[in-house]
Formats: sequence, C-alpha cells, structure tokens
Amino acid sequence: MKTMSGSSKFEAIFKGIHQLIEEDGLRPGDRLPSERELSERLNAGRSSVREVLRSLELLGLISTRRGEGTFLEPVYAHQFVDLLAGFILKNENAKKDVMEMRMILEIGAVRLIQKHQVTKEQTAHLEYLVEKMKRLVYDHQNPKKVMMDFHAYLIKLTDNYLLTRVWHPVVCFEKAISKEKDNEEKIYQKMIACYEEIVDAIKEKREWSAISCLERLFAAWRSIRTGNSHHESSSGMELDLTD
Repeated sequence: MKTMSGSSKFEAIFKGIHQLIEEDGLRPGDRLPSERELSERLNAGRSSVREVLRSLELLGLISTRRGEGTFLEPVYAHQFVDLLAGFILKNENAKKDVMEMRMILEIGAVRLIQKHQVTKEQTAHLEYLVEKMKRLVYDHQNPKKVMMDFHAYLIKLTDNYLLTRVWHPVVCFEKAISKEKDNEEKIYQKMIACYEEIVDAIKEKREWSAISCLERLFAAWRSIRTGNSHHESSSGMELDLTD
C-alpha cells in the first residue's frame, strides 16, 4: 500500500483490513492479526492502524479482550455501520454531510437533556471543561480535545445508549475525513463564549438558546476547516468570527 496522508490513508487502511479479513477467511469470533502485523502487511504506520481499529471498535465491528487480542464481532447486527462506512468512503460530500448528521444528533441530545433533571454536579463538570478550555487557550494550546470531551459529556447526559452508539462512530469518522488548520486562537475564544452560554442555558432550561449556541459552534468548526470568518447557522444566525 502506498504511503498516503489524511482521509486517503484512513480509507486505504480501512479497505486493507477488510481485504485481509476476506483473504484470511476470518469469521465472527476469529482473532484479527496483531496491530504490528497489520502495520507490516498494510505498509502503514502503527498509529494510523490503531486509529482505524479504534473506529471499528467504536462501531462494534471488533472487540478487544485484554491479554487475548482483537476479535471480529457479528456483522449482521451493524447495518448502520455498513451504510455509514460505505457512504464516507465513496461520497464526495461526506465531510459536510457527516458534520450535519453530528449536529442533528447533538441538537437532539440537548432536547433530551432538557427533559432530564440535570444535577449541580453535572453542570459543574460542564463548567470545569469550559474553564479548562480557557486555560489552554490562554497558554496558547489547542483546546479541541477538551471541546470534544464537552460534546461527549452532553451525549452522556442524555442517558440514551443508542444515541451514544451512533454518535461516537460519526464523530470518529468525521475526525478521520476532516482536515483542520492549526490553532485558531481568536476563533476558539469566541467558541468558548458559546460553550459558556450552552451551560447557562442548560442550567436555566432554555432549550432553544442552547440549540442556537450549538449551531453557532458548528458554524465555527466549519470556519476552522474552510478558512471563512463568517458562517450562517441553520437557524439563520450569522456567526461573526472576526474581531
């Protein structure tokens, strides 16, 4: 396999693992080759192989057993995975559409959260994550991982297992096919203000305010990827990312 970068690398490894499974005649319950062996056979870096394996595990296609290895799970229970994987690998508009799907899932999550009794401990954890973002930006470090932790915690607050199972692979594939610029400090500062508003809206049960802020956040993510400083959310509200 030729050396590649970005989404083409992810796609090549994804397809390579699928081909190896067929060539080796592996069936559900069989053990996959080790990460090292996959890396050698696919001529790919171990970190890249590990990322694809993690995606497959989040999707439920494989499972890792400590001390034993990685095993194939029954494929018949994962029609959604086949649909999503095939779509992402073939559709030129996948990046845009996957982000839109993620936004729909998270807006639904906010609505579910508003129906629950969110505890002070839970909102305190959201506030802790926001403060952590602020410290990272202040220290000129990238806050993207903590931002993702914030979104993951929102999903967790829904207490909806199926939503969690769908959201994680969508985010994982979105990350794999997206290319982001380096740290965009000014944009991150404006995004953090949105996160603060989301926490306040959740505490005060202002569902539509939380959703509006979430849409502005996704507009900001798009700006980081495209380099545009103005984006309009689906609600028609423009997010000005300039000074």
